[in-house]
Amino acid sequence: MEITDKIEFIKTFDPDSAARLERLLGKKENLLDKNVYGERFTERQFSLVLTPLLDVAFERARILELLSKGDDTIRSLSSKLGMHKQRVFNCMKELMRKNLVEIASHEGRDALFRKK
Repeated sequence: MEITDKIEFIKTFDPDSAARLERLLGKKENLLDKNVYGERFTERQFSLVLTPLLDVAFERARILELLSKGDDTIRSLSSKLGMHKQRVFNCMKELMRKNLVEIASHEGRDALFRKK
């Protein structure tokens, strides 16, 4: 999936994160030219900054997409997305911090999360 496709997908579920990524992409030319200290980023250096940010925002958007279809647990989301449970948990903490997700109820010992 291309960068622009990922950002469009993210925009559907988390517009704030998509806007931050678009602002970073908008600064790419300036960073490749030179920064305030006269240093220049290479394409590789810019990619090393952008790729992890884009990947985690994309993962969070995928979680939000699944939660828009119904409440779910971290364990279930982990298996559906093919992600490690700890990674889903970390994404869920950030989504809760951003007030995009809340705990709906509990299923045994597992919390059921829902998209706000």
